[in-house]
Amino acid sequence: MITYRPEGVYKGPHFFILNKGLNSGKPLKKPCPNCFVVCCNSETEKESLYWIVYSLHQGKQFQISLVGSVIPFIRKNDLIKVIKEAQKRTYSKPKAVQKTVSSLLQLEQQEENYKRIQASIKQLKQVLVHQLIKS
Repeated sequence: MITYRPEGVYKGPHFFILNKGLNSGKPLKKPCPNCFVVCCNSETEKESLYWIVYSLHQGKQFQISLVGSVIPFIRKNDLIKVIKEAQKRTYSKPKAVQKTVSSLLQLEQQEENYKRIQASIKQLKQVLVHQLIKS
């Protein structure tokens, strides 16, 4: 795990983890200025780590490691410690992990569908209001 640098080139399987703000610990597919880069040996390792970090973030497990009074952030060593502990707990349960990941993927797809529907509804409202005002 290294600190993200915009000029850096990250080859091989990798993902990003937000390190500042109340969403510290959130895994990201695309980088942002305040994040770490997690470089992995394989796509399988990347997926496994990504979903462990995702689960920890959703379960608010990084909140206790946040420091800073104005802008909270998580230290790299604290982040690594929490992730390693979670890896140890899930290592002996590959089927349960796979089932959870599958469910999370389905929920993410459903969430994306709802976002598209919500955007369509917003556009329809704008059209209706525009038609009312125009006529």
